[in-house]
Amino acid sequence: MSTIECIARGVIEEDGKFLLCRGKGRENYFFPGGHIEDGESAGDALVREIEEELGEKSEVKRFLGASENKYEYKGATTHEINLVFEVALINKGDCISKEEHLEFVWLTRDELRDAVVFPVSLRDAILQNKSWASDGF
Repeated sequence: MSTIECIARGVIEEDGKFLLCRGKGRENYFFPGGHIEDGESAGDALVREIEEELGEKSEVKRFLGASENKYEYKGATTHEINLVFEVALINKGDCISKEEHLEFVWLTRDELRDAVVFPVSLRDAILQNKSWASDGF
């Protein structure tokens, strides 16, 4: 049986750089966030995930769009719907991962353009400065 995962993602931009994360040892980046738990709003999930992953308090500013993504990793297919929000960090700390398997980096717009970021539709929409809904995968 296949499932569709609902993910809340945050676009965090400070001083012309975007905060992205990736699994240690992986090539691709993604915008911070995670799974929306049963009974939780997307915004609440995003605030919780950022605090768990970074130890940072955050504020969800506005909804930017939705992106559908499907990918394969280690022989398993994942299908996800990403609800994406503009987010501001309240404490503005060092953004060092609190989870051993993740690492965070700040990328300039040019670095973001050249990076492998999933979902690609999300990266492209951010680079075009617009709200959007992806065309699927």
